[in-house]
Amino acid sequence: MLPAVRRLQDTYGDSVAFQIIDAESGTGAGWFEQLALPGHPSYVVFTADEREVFRTFGVVDAETLEAPIRRLLE
Repeated sequence: MLPAVRRLQDTYGDSVAFQIIDAESGTGAGWFEQLALPGHPSYVVFTADEREVFRTFGVVDAETLEAPIRRLLE
């Protein structure tokens, strides 16, 4: 899934801040717990004012991840 996220980052990186967090690292584990993510990989999309607008986990296609980004940028 990381390659799909990297492609999205290449496409939208000028307009969207991407944060890739390793759930097994100290900081990443804290974020994983704080966001109450049910499994990994997990994906969460926030607005600029930190409102969550999308959440999913597991293997998903790139279009599923791209859709909420496109909606926010419209």
